[in-house]
Amino acid sequence: MKPVIIVTGASRGLGEAIGKKAARLGAQVVLTARSKQELHRVASEIDDLGGRALAVPGDVGNEEECRQIVEKTITQYGRIDALVNNAATVEPIGPIAEANAQAWERSWAVNVLGPAVLTRFALPYLRDSHGRVINISSGAAEGGIAGAGAYSMSKAALNLFTRILAAEEEDITAVAVRPGVVDTAMQTFIRTQGEPGMPEDVHDRFVRFYDDGELLSPEIPGRVLALLALYAPAGWSGEFLSWDEDKVQRMVRSHELPSKP
Repeated sequence: MKPVIIVTGASRGLGEAIGKKAARLGAQVVLTARSKQELHRVASEIDDLGGRALAVPGDVGNEEECRQIVEKTITQYGRIDALVNNAATVEPIGPIAEANAQAWERSWAVNVLGPAVLTRFALPYLRDSHGRVINISSGAAEGGIAGAGAYSMSKAALNLFTRILAAEEEDITAVAVRPGVVDTAMQTFIRTQGEPGMPEDVHDRFVRFYDDGELLSPEIPGRVLALLALYAPAGWSGEFLSWDEDKVQRMVRSHELPSKP
């Protein structure tokens, strides 16, 4: 039976790349994001290439919509083998001295509570399949970024959530993954709108990532994340991994056929 993988934030960027790669690897994918039109575009492109995708528009920051994502997945496929918590927001950008409670609450609703609540609804099915939860984290979880306190702190919380989930749920494998500095809408937002809320040198660093061609194409870490959703070993549960570290790359080489993109 083909595995079923839910990918959040799947209408563009890294989530789109993960969904497409998972489908090429033989998975049935459930794509969810707030952008209905773009989500259906991605699903159609997967179907056109011979894959199987279900588009379920939804906001992971809303508990009821998280429930519906899981219910529609079960209605369509009857199982869940992996959940990739990719949806995230970098807003608000600004110093802690100017923190706005409502903006921070929205950040945490999407970046922390969304993964926790969606995982909660998916857990009965993940236990049955001995499935995986892949939480897309960031290097900011450990280093922190001045002006991006809400984002940095939310990713640190996501890493801790991963460790707690691994400790509580022995029948599943939960890992957090740093995908690198990826060319996504989040990077565009920081370059174009982040300057007022960041120290000049920090903002300049993000501009240089783009100008110097250092941003990764989403497809590069996306293929790794799709393979982790399918094959991450149980012994890694609770870890914070980097997409390009040696043991992860060895896993990729052991599972991906040379002919696959």
